Amino acid sequence: MTAIPSIQGHWLLGSMQERASDPLPLYVRAARMGPVSSFRAAWVRLYLLNHPEPLKHVLVDHPARYSKGRIAASLRPLVGNGILLSEGEVWKRNRRLAQPAFHRSVLARLAEGMVEETEVMLARWAARPDPAAPFDIAAEMMALTMAIIGRALFSADVTQHAVAVSRALTVVLEEANRRALSVTPWLPHLPTARQRAFREALGTLESIIRGIIQGRRGREAEHPDLLSMLMTAKDEDTGGHLSDEEVRDEVMTLFFAGHETTANALAWLWYLLSLHPDVELQVREELSSVLGGRAMQAEDLSRLKYSTRVFEETLRLYPPAWLFVRQALAEDQVGPYRLPKDALVMVSPYAIHRIPEFWPDPERFDPDRFLPERVQARPRLTYLPFGGGQRLCIGNNLAMMEAVVIMSSVLQRYRLEVVPGQTIEPEPLITLRPRHGIHVRAHCV
Repeated sequence: MTAIPSIQGHWLLGSMQERASDPLPLYVRAARMGPVSSFRAAWVRLYLLNHPEPLKHVLVDHPARYSKGRIAASLRPLVGNGILLSEGEVWKRNRRLAQPAFHRSVLARLAEGMVEETEVMLARWAARPDPAAPFDIAAEMMALTMAIIGRALFSADVTQHAVAVSRALTVVLEEANRRALSVTPWLPHLPTARQRAFREALGTLESIIRGIIQGRRGREAEHPDLLSMLMTAKDEDTGGHLSDEEVRDEVMTLFFAGHETTANALAWLWYLLSLHPDVELQVREELSSVLGGRAMQAEDLSRLKYSTRVFEETLRLYPPAWLFVRQALAEDQVGPYRLPKDALVMVSPYAIHRIPEFWPDPERFDPDRFLPERVQARPRLTYLPFGGGQRLCIGNNLAMMEAVVIMSSVLQRYRLEVVPGQTIEPEPLITLRPRHGIHVRAHCV
């Protein structure tokens, strides 16, 4: 039996304070200690899987030995029992019913709407009274991806809800993060102002989503969107359909994941391109060669190879889902390491993507890491922006296409320059947001 290397931390609190205040360096440090490592948050010991072998054991070979765990459940008030958190046969059924909504032919239909919504945003930029005034590109990407997912999910304009949704999601994610970090399970039951704000924010999101779903009942065939596909999906094995509550959970999951995560990744994309004008120039040259000034279509994605690699490298450095958790249902032997029953097992793509063994000079922005020959030479499960194993994110292809569509539309019209002097740092909540936004100036090209 091999001892699991551990960060010692404070004699009483362990690494609890660092985990709460500055977790990213903690996870990176732990990930470089070995295939499995650990640290303690007060009396709770946390285990990290950092290398392909233990990751394969848990995520691919024996996923049934692990549940999502109580930490992931901090998101349950938001997304319910949708495919993000459901388990076992419920998850298999719901995934099977939702899968057709992400078929390649469906994604191809969505590309046109992505272009049109991006053009609406660009027209708004062009109409600003002071074109040189800086603006927060993170907020712009959040509004844009909300408009796109609203159109794809509901065939509806949800931009009138953008401010309310953004504020509510911030409250919900901050509280979900506090619950995930807490070692006291009674925290959500305290009658505090923070808990009241959390419930109010959930109510805001709930009323918007349920209102759209209820307005569609009986009119499912009017719009060929993702909501209609979910409402009419039929399980070939049982003949059953999703209930209203199940539709709500899946819609809330897709609405949250479909704009929050992609928006954050895009904000980091513009930040990185601004810092690396040589990379941006290569993207522009590819767009000019492939598109020749026209709008991107779905079939162009396979030809925009460098642009795709740029986004893949962005996801390596700033994976929106920077941490996910499993909980051991029973004692398990993972290679030479023993994990006890109920062990909280953490996987941090952010940290794994910075292990020099797999990613030389890991902090350097280098899209050519994703050249086919370099991808093939790298062990599997060392790149996890969409998770891994059977629970690989169902929307991964949608996110990749959406990002390249938006990148191509914006770069054919503008060059974005990050305003100097601002503090830009990641905020590791449930997703990896820019803590203070990212303010840029847009220059016509």
